[in-house]
Amino acid sequence: MLAAPSKNAHLLIVDDDHPTRMLLRGVLGRQGYQISEAANGLEALQRIAEQRPDLVLLDVMMPELDGYGTCARIREQDADDNLPIIMLTGAEDIAAIDLAFNAGATDFITKPINWPLLTQRVRYALRTGALNRQVRENRMREASVRRIAGLGFWGWDLSTGELQWSQELLTLTGIAPAAVASVASLTARLHPDDRPRLLQAFEMAQAVGARIELELRLQTDSPAIQPAERIVHLIGERGQQGQEAERVYGAFQDVTASRQTAALVDFLALHDELTGLGNRRLFLQQVNRALQQAHSNATPVTALVGCIDLVRFKRFNDSMGNSNADKLLTLLAQRLRVYATGGSEVARIGGDEFAVLLLAPSEADAEARFQHLVDALALPFKVDAHEVFITCSAGVALHPQHGSNAEQLLQQAQEAQRLARSQGRSWMTASLDAEDAGRMRAALELERALRRALDNDQFFLVYQPQMDLTHGKIVGVEALLRWRHPVHGVVPPVRFIPLLEDLGLINPVGEWVLREACQQAARWVAQGLPLRVGVNLSPRQFLDPHLFDIVLDAAQQAQVAPGLIELEITESLAIQDLDHSIQLLRRFRDAGFKVAVDDFGIGYSSLEYLLRFPLDVIKIDRAFITDITATQADRAIVRAVTVMGQSLGLQVIAEGVETQRQCDFLEALGVSEVQGYLIGKPMPADELEQLARSFTRPH
Repeated sequence: MLAAPSKNAHLLIVDDDHPTRMLLRGVLGRQGYQISEAANGLEALQRIAEQRPDLVLLDVMMPELDGYGTCARIREQDADDNLPIIMLTGAEDIAAIDLAFNAGATDFITKPINWPLLTQRVRYALRTGALNRQVRENRMREASVRRIAGLGFWGWDLSTGELQWSQELLTLTGIAPAAVASVASLTARLHPDDRPRLLQAFEMAQAVGARIELELRLQTDSPAIQPAERIVHLIGERGQQGQEAERVYGAFQDVTASRQTAALVDFLALHDELTGLGNRRLFLQQVNRALQQAHSNATPVTALVGCIDLVRFKRFNDSMGNSNADKLLTLLAQRLRVYATGGSEVARIGGDEFAVLLLAPSEADAEARFQHLVDALALPFKVDAHEVFITCSAGVALHPQHGSNAEQLLQQAQEAQRLARSQGRSWMTASLDAEDAGRMRAALELERALRRALDNDQFFLVYQPQMDLTHGKIVGVEALLRWRHPVHGVVPPVRFIPLLEDLGLINPVGEWVLREACQQAARWVAQGLPLRVGVNLSPRQFLDPHLFDIVLDAAQQAQVAPGLIELEITESLAIQDLDHSIQLLRRFRDAGFKVAVDDFGIGYSSLEYLLRFPLDVIKIDRAFITDITATQADRAIVRAVTVMGQSLGLQVIAEGVETQRQCDFLEALGVSEVQGYLIGKPMPADELEQLARSFTRPH
């Protein structure tokens, strides 16, 4: 059934006969159309250029420029070929009809005019024109999306072996589709290391219908495409039945820029830009991995963490200039790499502070190697044709005497370094004195109290607000666990949360947090305040096979919509078991829960994981926000992460926002939401409710 005519449809009547135009205006005007007139073809072309009508009624026999010529000129100007044109003619022969259609007419009607037929044909032509415009707009939109995303399509005919590619292959990679029309020619274009994987995948697809999913490095010989090696993500699957089963249908995407961005984010997140050494974050990860391996090693291994500080390094900046001082730091980093060998790690953890990890069979061997390293630093450095000598103060800590994890060992080494400097010594080893013993006893007492905290209702939640930058409103919160010790009061989370993990208590406490957060979300909804509540999942929780059922039950018991619960995971947590993580996160998403990756940037920060994980939100770690207005590296990281999130359709939340300058920078960058002391500190639920209702965006 034809749709009713649009009241806004604009018709142009072109006829040299004034009475005919009047009749057409009267009949069609009563149908609700807007009418314009032209007395000849030249006038019609001018009206079309000025007014852009929705349909043209065009008489054939006119002076100066007849209907056929006018129609042809309209089509020349109307490249999209969407403007409906109905020819009005007194002729009924086939030749006249052919001339009309050859000139580009949409339809024709003969004179004398059958008025009911005319109105129906006008309505049909208008609807057809609208559909044609919509189809073309959809095609243009799809082409734009493919171009922006770097997408194209390919197919493989299993019976002939022919590969077919869409034209995007040429525009994206500089390789003509005809140049890779077979598996052999495609293989020849690949990096040698990628060829076996492609052949194996294609063989499996042909033999058993296995899905194809590969990342390949394609070599292009087009000077216009840089870099010449393109990274292409190739996906394909075999048809299901009939003739389709003899073809593989797929898509490809040029991910070169994405991989380069991901590599930049990875490097800047974990490395020092000047020296190329690992930074503090990477060093702590490396030490913890080494300690885990040492525990499982049958042969005893001593781990030594050393902290090396350059004494009065500022004088080199003053006397040599910043450029030469940077050269000196680079030379120092190179020397540390040379002398710290045999399973060692080196990092720059501050402006003039370095850290090393040495693994040795015994404590004596470890300390001897560190002494050798310190002696090497006493040798002169050659900077700008001058010999330069540096003075160091250092401290070391040994595992397990001085700590059980990387943070403890590095802290002990730094304390030993400060003591060595105050005493004028080159380096010292950390010691366990009476004060250290007292701290250890206090730690044991804290563990005992923590085991009873859940049963004694000593845990409680606070909520830190998250502001939507577009609307300036509080739209979500992060639920944070707190412990009120019966004697010592509120214990900082950094002291007891790692203990919960070590003592195996994190699962029951984590379940309590989930249920309490869901109940609070439901209470806010009942009070007309539907806030999204973020809940952190610990590594042990994430590996619990019953986690999905626990989360679903918590939401159902509280009668809260899953969309108001945001489950926050860390990058390092999710990649421990990729298949398990992807499957579990997809189940959460399918059930309606939101999924966020927390502390983004301090873990692996790989775009591969963002593409594979079913996520809704990226939370940028506060470490990159603190100095964002002053540090170029942090700005580059935040910019790269935000662009990636936007391109993947993910919400981006920045944590640790404390100043208005930080907030302004992040808003200009396209960050969706901010969280930090500028918006509000973690607070009880009733205070959060008052803040959300009366919140005024800071300026």
